[in-house]
Amino acid sequence: MNRMSTNQKEYVVFDVETNGLKSKKNDLLSISFYKPDDGKEYSKFLPLELNRKILTTHINGITEKDLVGATAFTQKDFDYIVKEFELEKRIILIYSGRDFDKEFLSAYLKRHGIYGFEKLKFYNFKKNVISSRYSNGNITKDNLCTLFNIEGVQSIHSSANDCKLEWQLFEKMGGYYYLVTEGKNADNVFRLTEDYIIPASLLSSHPNLGRLLRNRPYIECQSNLIKSFEIDAKGIEKFPTNITGLTIEHLINSMLEVDEQDSRAFLIMNKMKLNFIGTIPNETLMVPMNFNEDGTITACYKKDKELEEHVNATLLNFKDRIRPMIDFIKCEIFKNEHILSQELVIDSKNNILALCDLSSKDTVLEIKTNCSDSLAYKEQFFYEANGRDTYHLKMEWITDRNTNLLERVIFHIFSVDVHIGIPKSENWMDGKRAEKRAERIEAIEKYLSNSDISLVSFINTGEPIKLQCNICDYEWDIRYATLMKKIPDCPKCKIRVSDRKRIVASEERGKNRSNNYADKILNASNGTIVVTNYTGAKNNVDATCVICGYKWNRRADHLLNRCWCPICKSKKTFEED
Repeated sequence: MNRMSTNQKEYVVFDVETNGLKSKKNDLLSISFYKPDDGKEYSKFLPLELNRKILTTHINGITEKDLVGATAFTQKDFDYIVKEFELEKRIILIYSGRDFDKEFLSAYLKRHGIYGFEKLKFYNFKKNVISSRYSNGNITKDNLCTLFNIEGVQSIHSSANDCKLEWQLFEKMGGYYYLVTEGKNADNVFRLTEDYIIPASLLSSHPNLGRLLRNRPYIECQSNLIKSFEIDAKGIEKFPTNITGLTIEHLINSMLEVDEQDSRAFLIMNKMKLNFIGTIPNETLMVPMNFNEDGTITACYKKDKELEEHVNATLLNFKDRIRPMIDFIKCEIFKNEHILSQELVIDSKNNILALCDLSSKDTVLEIKTNCSDSLAYKEQFFYEANGRDTYHLKMEWITDRNTNLLERVIFHIFSVDVHIGIPKSENWMDGKRAEKRAERIEAIEKYLSNSDISLVSFINTGEPIKLQCNICDYEWDIRYATLMKKIPDCPKCKIRVSDRKRIVASEERGKNRSNNYADKILNASNGTIVVTNYTGAKNNVDATCVICGYKWNRRADHLLNRCWCPICKSKKTFEED
């Protein structure tokens, strides 16, 4: 969690306004650069090219009037910006989801044949705000500026103003990293500190948090299905947000008669190690509720009583139908051992904690009410397990394709093997690279499986890929992007169909030209001269006189202009004399 530098001389801020969300289908309407150390600015409107009209005026205020007289961004413009704003020496700051601004600039420069983008270094400092992958889009620049008391936020955006706001925000954040957690009607924003013990559950739900802890071990995971329980969904509802998950987990706990561990004091003390900044509004439905010993719930407010009735009706219907699963968990998974809920496990070495859904001295079972693969929670499993047998309970909600009504619910129980990765990928960062490489190799091999081509070697998408022909064993290199557009033919033993067609077409055109030329010579010579081997007007042809049998060679265009036999011509001249 090293703090980033906020030195003004190291950065340039960049922002765009666009005509949509797709960089290859929607126009780039304006670009702006801001140099914070000397206040230098650059802004330029760009004409429509891909779209007929402006679709985003309500967002950025740009109208067709603004684009009157706008000219395309040129290589000269780009070179000027690079020099004046020292783009090759500085980090270009952006704040956007999925590197939005960077992608639009890249696509625009490619369309216009402008080179030099590859020399630029961008940093999206939205990565410094670590939020859930399930966030509802409220971690915006405007919301954060409001949180940090930055003035100048406008309802209608402009790239020039956004550049200045983004720099102020970056300065206010001070190069630190911030954690966003879900709260009642708002998300809580904290500044991360070194002594905060990271909950393992956040490593899967908050991806950018995982990237900060690069030196933690890389975890490998395999899972095997051991039992499934299918129940009729009559009288069962699936509720929004996390209501379903919380209530079903509570029901299972009550039926198993677990001993709930109270770690609230420790967790509160741990959270106090974070620096609370403030809150950001969200639209998440939060229903305060009390959990009853019989597995039902009681809503805290009268306005939620109707929801309480629906939830409890669902829970009672679940309770009647999942008894066989409960018995299996109690007897087969936990071997009738004393079962704990919310056991706290701390890995002091890696500064990570985990709370177990269900555990005993020999076994851990994690409950997930979605159908995600065990791989999605592998780190949580690992830190919970602490060397114990590990299991994963997940749910599959089956709906009717025509009516979209819930038909069945299936509970799947998996045994999970989680362990530190092999030596070459023991570090999380190295392991992640190895994991992505393995996934890419598998995808390429599947892509080539129905062809006569095999994958020989793959390093990464930026390096040439080596392929081999299964027919002649010839090996050659190809770019990843080229391969994924179309499976190639072997350069040695196959001619592309398109090439074959082109050759045939070329031969046909040559034959037609030769025949046309021969017809012209016959007409011009009154049928007395026949030509062969025509290849072009400036190349020689073979000519034969049908009267005297004389054969000679002459350039094709010259023969057409002087279309007579030299022997017959000389003989005629002699007779006239």
